[in-house]
Amino acid sequence: MSTAAFIKANLAFVHAALQDARNGTEDQLHFVPDSGSHSIAWCLWHTSRVEDLVMSNVTGQDQIWSEEWAERTGLPFKGFGMMTDEEAQGIRVGSVDALGDYQDAVFARTNEFLDSASDDDLERQIPARNGTESVGEAISLHMMGHFNGHRGEINTLRGMQGMPTVMAAQGTH
Repeated sequence: MSTAAFIKANLAFVHAALQDARNGTEDQLHFVPDSGSHSIAWCLWHTSRVEDLVMSNVTGQDQIWSEEWAERTGLPFKGFGMMTDEEAQGIRVGSVDALGDYQDAVFARTNEFLDSASDDDLERQIPARNGTESVGEAISLHMMGHFNGHRGEINTLRGMQGMPTVMAAQGTH
């Protein structure tokens, strides 16, 4: 198995969890516990925006996010979720279906890149916050690792509301 295929297989699990996390009522998706945290809706928007930013940096293409997507989803055009907790807790998705369409478009771009990525492509250095990092590091750190943290947050929020975890039937027949 190539490194890109390995990354794609692992990222497929994370993507499936984020897609499953769309399931819930508007109140469930926007629930924020008294002790803080973010909502499931914020996690879905944030992870999609981060992946879009990373992959636009990797591919040299414009971000998929646009004013049209912002209007369709009811979310801010500027930013990607780096905000105060109070601001994050105020994020409301106007259309979960539109956010799902955006997520799917972002995931498709990532998969398209990984379908043809060589080890050299994954080792290529790209700008990072503190210098440079390889494309493989960017995907592993900012997408797989980061997003699994938010998957845990999503599962905690779902559990607090009596909902099943995302992909509760994963691995069962």
